[in-house]
Amino acid sequence: MAMLVGWHGGVIGDWAPEDATKLMLDARPRARGQDRQVQTGLDFGIGTAGAARICSVAAEDTIYAAIIGRTRWLDTALAERARAKGNAAALIETYRRHGEKLFGTLGGSFALAIIDRAENLSLLAIDRVGIETLCYGTTPEGALVFASDTDGAGAHPGLVRTVSPQAVFDYLYFGISPSPGTIYRELRKLLPAQYLRRAGGRIDCGFYWQMPYAERTEKEVRDLSGDLMQRLRGALVRTVGDEDPRRLGAFLSGGLDSSTVTGLLSEASGGHAKTFTIGFRQAKYDESGYAEIVARHFQTEHRTYYLTPRDVARALVPIARAFDEPFGNSSVLPAYYCAKLAGENGVSLMLAGDGGDELFGGNSRYVDELVLDVYRLLPEWLRHRAIEPAMQLSFLEYVPLARKLRNYVHHARVHMPDRTQRHNFYATTDIRQIFASDFISAVDPAAPLQGLSEVYERTTSPALLHRMLHLDLKLTLADNDLRKVSVACDLAQMPVAFPFLDDDIVEFASCLEPSLLIRRFEKRWFFKETVRGLLPAETLAKRKHGFGMPFAEWPRQDAEIREIALDCIRGMERRNIFQTEFLTRLKAKESNPQLDGLIWDIMMLELWLRERIDNRRNESHASY
Repeated sequence: MAMLVGWHGGVIGDWAPEDATKLMLDARPRARGQDRQVQTGLDFGIGTAGAARICSVAAEDTIYAAIIGRTRWLDTALAERARAKGNAAALIETYRRHGEKLFGTLGGSFALAIIDRAENLSLLAIDRVGIETLCYGTTPEGALVFASDTDGAGAHPGLVRTVSPQAVFDYLYFGISPSPGTIYRELRKLLPAQYLRRAGGRIDCGFYWQMPYAERTEKEVRDLSGDLMQRLRGALVRTVGDEDPRRLGAFLSGGLDSSTVTGLLSEASGGHAKTFTIGFRQAKYDESGYAEIVARHFQTEHRTYYLTPRDVARALVPIARAFDEPFGNSSVLPAYYCAKLAGENGVSLMLAGDGGDELFGGNSRYVDELVLDVYRLLPEWLRHRAIEPAMQLSFLEYVPLARKLRNYVHHARVHMPDRTQRHNFYATTDIRQIFASDFISAVDPAAPLQGLSEVYERTTSPALLHRMLHLDLKLTLADNDLRKVSVACDLAQMPVAFPFLDDDIVEFASCLEPSLLIRRFEKRWFFKETVRGLLPAETLAKRKHGFGMPFAEWPRQDAEIREIALDCIRGMERRNIFQTEFLTRLKAKESNPQLDGLIWDIMMLELWLRERIDNRRNESHASY
């Protein structure tokens, strides 16, 4: 893993004045989760020119710059300068030309930092979709500290990190640590396409770009499909660069996105594509059969690894340690073992299909919310004066169809985006029955929904589908899936790239009207029409699954995993987060499917707290 670390201002103790400004890159291999020991330098490169995640630092006069990622320069002269002098030198040049409006010259994935000492100004930013990350905070002495992750920020001796009760609640609510917050009180994360500017001690944040959603598309579907296929092929070529085709690999679940990436990779590599799948012995979770259909269709060199409970037990602690914040998405384990399998078979760059659902309308919940929204199209008088009063009649409880209608009306009346959380245990249960009273007094239970609303309302499009996509680009993609795949691949020491998140694909997707994305309640209608000639029919017809994991069954079947889960629940009893009675229910594992996901999230939180807080006694932290 390579990362960016830096700070500006706030001299401490015996530091020399020049120590008040640092831009550093740590590009040395290490196990994730180890303490950061940063080093300075120029142009640390990883991989080859086209596909490399290039790390670069430079200084000219009073301007310091650092940039990390697979940056794409949109200006020919800047691209030439980057090839000759490094990306950071090109960044300084575009800053001299355009000042703080430099983002029009940048594409691809990046996290950047510019420090202009003459102007006493700092500028931070990350790419449009959040492939790269930056967190930031200020010290009591006034230093602005920033890093690729919260571990890197800890390299500054004046920054104290304390675990926030609100952040713990938010993690449990979503199963991840949602931006812009972090697990620590003192640090925040940049959102996708967000910049931070600090001048004269004042910090301002804003967005240099947003999805330009179109309400109407003028072109014919046939022309649009041809355009998208051309852009997809171009994105794949840009993504792999000049990597050796024989050393390219792809995650292959057998779903629409991974199969499309596999097909494009097969074309671009001249038939040398390698694909990798995780299988399960539990039939309802196993997608390996669909993956094999795609592999045969494109004649890839295909391998499948069947994940076992022992694999899970062995990886739990390393996975918890690898994340700088608690992370509860259990599909990180299949992603890790898949990347590890690829490395063992000579792959130097893995391609992932993440982003397709959030760009082209591929999640089932989009259809669910559109169905619920039909209710709002009815006349107001009919809803409020006839349907809703009728739903209160008690005898309807005994009529199955009426019960379904009552349930539909109940959910349809909830405003978006709150109703997206109607299946969330923490949103539908009295939290006084779950959490300790002291913990409740330290958090705002409404904060998670307020965060959702802010993102949902920020897009300029009035369309329900566009607003859901905009929300998922942040919460599901940037906060969750990209972190999952990136960290899993880092842990497996496998570089990864995301062809669907190429700027051209993102821009194109934003120009599709909602009726093309989902038509007659069929998700991904337009995308399926586009790839119909590329993918096998079985792929187009299959239901979405992905790298899910049978965690619900394994604790019951495997004594080692069961004991780890019970040990974590017992460990949580001393942290004053949950009610003792609630944890007792979890240990007894009452017959409630919702509790399976809760146990996993609590287990990963406990393991993370042990690794990152309990084992680091030099850290100041809360009572956890």
